[in-house]
Amino acid sequence: MYNNRGYEKVKTGDFRGAINDYTKATELNSSFALAYYNRGNAYGTMGDLEKAINDYNKTVMLNPDNADAYINRGNTYYNRGDLEMAIKDYSKVIELNPNYVYAYNNRGTAYDDKGDHEMAINDFNKAIELNPDYAIAYYNRGIAYKAIGMLNEAGQDFKMYEKLK
Repeated sequence: MYNNRGYEKVKTGDFRGAINDYTKATELNSSFALAYYNRGNAYGTMGDLEKAINDYNKTVMLNPDNADAYINRGNTYYNRGDLEMAIKDYSKVIELNPNYVYAYNNRGTAYDDKGDHEMAINDFNKAIELNPDYAIAYYNRGIAYKAIGMLNEAGQDFKMYEKLK
């Protein structure tokens, strides 16, 4: 009940109210992984990255196969500037679901930000292989190509991005 009400509050933009409801749901059932996950999402939206990470930690402890919790925790680590932890979580998502396109794209972005452009390009290639219409992967690969001086390839990717977006 509280989890569902929290979800409805999120839809109206009442993140503080949603967090209160998700907290009540976890107080009633400390093994309710979905309530921790949803509260983590609400905290993340509000910019409280540490509390979001704590809730994602609890989610994956209760449900270690929850790829969405790992990708959201990875995104939160990324937003916090912790690229190594983000890459670790994106890699876990890929281990759980090798067809999770966003995990390849996000891990590629983290690798690119670290300066590991070859690893980034490999991940963007895989994202594009899995979804050839995923515009942002072309854009991100173009950035990585540009960083290593492959300007023709970068230009082609930027054109494809413009075509698909």
